[in-house]
Amino acid sequence: MTRLRVGFSFLLFNALLFLFCGGEMILSFYAVCLLHEFGHIAALRLTGGELRRVELSFFGIRMVAAPAADVSRGAAVLLSGPAVNLLLYLLLTALHCCTGTARLSLAAGVFNLLPFSGLDGGALLDMLSEGRTCERQLRTCITVARAAAAVGIAAAAAAAEMLGRI
Repeated sequence: MTRLRVGFSFLLFNALLFLFCGGEMILSFYAVCLLHEFGHIAALRLTGGELRRVELSFFGIRMVAAPAADVSRGAAVLLSGPAVNLLLYLLLTALHCCTGTARLSLAAGVFNLLPFSGLDGGALLDMLSEGRTCERQLRTCITVARAAAAVGIAAAAAAAEMLGRI
């Protein structure tokens, strides 16, 4: 049986969301998030996995599953959420509708592929390096990739800020 844990921080996040965002944006946000998680759950079921726990917090939704039978099944489960977001973006863009939802879905898909712990991309990198004979060297490369991604994000944010002032 799957357990659900809702943290106080999730309730706080929702209160802030409802305070600062309009109804259409909130609906789009939840639709994008739910479809992302349903992508993970569908892949988990298709690969014979078991969902043990779902945790809702200020930082997002965390699902805990039984360990994957093999790396390819685990990778399929991890990549399925961002894949759903990217497919939704392509579908909505092709149909020329819901442009805000499409952009939000694209952002969610790309964001979740970043190499940081707690995101699908980071979990995939951790899973691929775990137990390898060169695990230590791979972990060093992953740390460098995470630092490079953080610097790139900071540089992009700074450039966007500067362009906004012009």
